[in-house]
Amino acid sequence: MHSTSPHQELLQALAKLSEQQIQIVLQFIQTLQPKQMSNPISTPFDPLANFVGATNHGNLATLIDETLYE
Repeated sequence: MHSTSPHQELLQALAKLSEQQIQIVLQFIQTLQPKQMSNPISTPFDPLANFVGATNHGNLATLIDETLYE
């Protein structure tokens, strides 16, 4: 009995696919790969990012809660 590795089986299966099928497989493989995190230094500073939804920056969230649940 001859055992082949999964890598070898994959290469053999890819050799039998059409160009269109290879493109589909490649897209699938790319979805499996982890996404690269963007460099925090290159991310533009957003001064509202820490404000939105925060309750310690005034009465915005408190007033909304009071209005909704009165």
